[in-house]
Amino acid sequence: MLSLALSACGGSDDSDGDTPGAGAPGTPSGPASRHALIIDMDSALYGAVQSGMAAGTLPNLARLQVQLAYSGGVAGTPGQQPTLDMPGWATLLTGTWANRHGVISNAPVQVLRGATLFQLSKARNAGQNGAAVASAELAQLLVADHDAGYLDTMADCSLNASTLDCVSGHAVQMIGGGYRTVVAQFRSAKDAAVDYGVGSPNYAATLSKLDRAVGAMLDETAKAANSQWLIVVTGNHGLSANSQDDGLPLVPESATFIGLNQASNSGAQGIGAPVPATLADLYGYASIADIAPTVLGYLDALPHTAQYALDGGRLLGPQPVSRLAAAVADNNSSSVSVVLTWTPLPDRTVDVLRDGRVIASRLPAGTASYTDNQLTADLTAKGTYQFSYTVQAGQGDAAASRAIISPPVSYVPPVPLAATLRNGLVSYYPFSATLPPVDAQGNSTMGPASPDLPASAGLVVPGPFAGTHGLLVDTNFVATSGLEGYRLTPANGFDVSKGAAPQFTIGFWFKAPECVPRSNVTILANKNYVSGGNAGVAIGMFSSSGNQCGIAFNIGSGAGVRADGPTSPYTQVTVGRWIYIAFSVDGVAKTMNMVVFDSVTGATNRVATGKSTGAVDMSKLSPFPQWGIGEDGTGTYLMNKCGATPPYTVGQCTTAPPYQHMFGDLAMWNRVLTDSELQSIFLSNKPLSTLPPN
Repeated sequence: MLSLALSACGGSDDSDGDTPGAGAPGTPSGPASRHALIIDMDSALYGAVQSGMAAGTLPNLARLQVQLAYSGGVAGTPGQQPTLDMPGWATLLTGTWANRHGVISNAPVQVLRGATLFQLSKARNAGQNGAAVASAELAQLLVADHDAGYLDTMADCSLNASTLDCVSGHAVQMIGGGYRTVVAQFRSAKDAAVDYGVGSPNYAATLSKLDRAVGAMLDETAKAANSQWLIVVTGNHGLSANSQDDGLPLVPESATFIGLNQASNSGAQGIGAPVPATLADLYGYASIADIAPTVLGYLDALPHTAQYALDGGRLLGPQPVSRLAAAVADNNSSSVSVVLTWTPLPDRTVDVLRDGRVIASRLPAGTASYTDNQLTADLTAKGTYQFSYTVQAGQGDAAASRAIISPPVSYVPPVPLAATLRNGLVSYYPFSATLPPVDAQGNSTMGPASPDLPASAGLVVPGPFAGTHGLLVDTNFVATSGLEGYRLTPANGFDVSKGAAPQFTIGFWFKAPECVPRSNVTILANKNYVSGGNAGVAIGMFSSSGNQCGIAFNIGSGAGVRADGPTSPYTQVTVGRWIYIAFSVDGVAKTMNMVVFDSVTGATNRVATGKSTGAVDMSKLSPFPQWGIGEDGTGTYLMNKCGATPPYTVGQCTTAPPYQHMFGDLAMWNRVLTDSELQSIFLSNKPLSTLPPN
């Protein structure tokens, strides 16, 4: 446990009227101090909560105004994030989506980027902040805030036999102790849903017990006559129709709720609303990103407009614009612009800021859009950029803000996709909002390397182009057999590496959230990559320093016979941004080529051109009937690297650290693409799916 020490249930150092030990009724000694309680009941579903309140089995939640809300960001935008616990917690704590806070999966030991509500409230208030949590992963996320003093008390109940009672008890103590902000996180509804299903008696009974815990906390907030408490309750995210925690950007997984003990600035919108059939309609309601700014606004701790970088907007006080969206117009051109749209407010003017600088002031009340067509005046070189926009509605005390990060803006001359790219296209994965991915050519299949892998082993993420999707492969999740990652299995006769003298190109957009900390791992391979001398083809990632990471390629025909791409040094690429990798083999000419296009610098790096394949027997480049995606051909790269045998657990040896890779627009051709064709893929900044039909 990181910390279970409470400050003797008191000791608040507030300077605005709080008194130590304010848990009991008393005579007010000054202006009432403001406090906030955030209760997160992971996977307490909106529909189940509505039914329980209507049936009288959740009487304490019924004391709140419960409204429909959404989680996961907006699908197809840079703010999209998996509908999972850890990204959701990060959003609750920061008021931002994953493209700002950096938590993109349920992988352990992640770090929050940006300021949390604890840090922001501490900067503006002298009160104490506390958290009682049921999940060790959330406790780990909070370590930095605890160590820095932003979070005064952090009660980790994850090892307690009854996490629900532990969290509730510590939260009640913090409330009675006069803490300024208290966060209570429960996992019992999630456990019951996954183990028994949301329609089970166990799940209903768990919600009832959670409701009693909510009641105890509500009652404690009512005891101090000198305190005013804002209460916010949420379910974080939903679950699939069959009670699974798969993280997909679909309505059941995205729908959740927000319960408030005060009237929302949107009136009765969302209260008792049915869950809509589409995500587009769901996005018309509040989101979990609105919770942090609501709390900060209540505590008078919101950042000023020029520093406002929260994707959420306050639900109390002045109302911000809603449905704020950003789209790129005329991308890949010298006239590229960003179009902002929102649902207008009829009675307030609007200011627009880009990266903290006002670019439009006092737009008329009712304005619903703004086109930032002055971008190119601030750009000094071609490349890919993103901007943070803030839209402020109203002025002075009536002002309220909401921010958004734009999709990638590519400032390059327009270059069309080469029409010849359809020639010889054998397999093509454009990726979509659903899994498993589907080959648009119908010549292969793709899916997890093992049916025993959890859904988190492969997640849908925003793709390399605005409105597209990609695939995150996460080897932090592994079957006991050692299988991990995804695999692409060509149909008979469609494996581009087969034949006496194969000629092929493999091209894909790629992003590594972090470089591998040591040694090397596979990006894509059909061989046992423990040794480059084994038969097959591989593209690998190698540890490096700073914000760079090394990549290289290799082919072999067994018995140690191999040919490698440059390794001294490895080709350096930027971490955290999409790059395009194209690797080709010409079995007739016995040459290899590799080109890397970096979306940050706009650079074209011809890693190898016409490199000899040496003594490699070109007829032995297909040792396995599948290609590993984020893996090698065995599907057990990390276990093999450790020299281990099943049963295998993630991180079993320090030689083979787990990693995450993202893939977009992956294609295989049965020919060697020309340099101009590859240039058109990169410079057009468009997926192959936009090619006109033959």
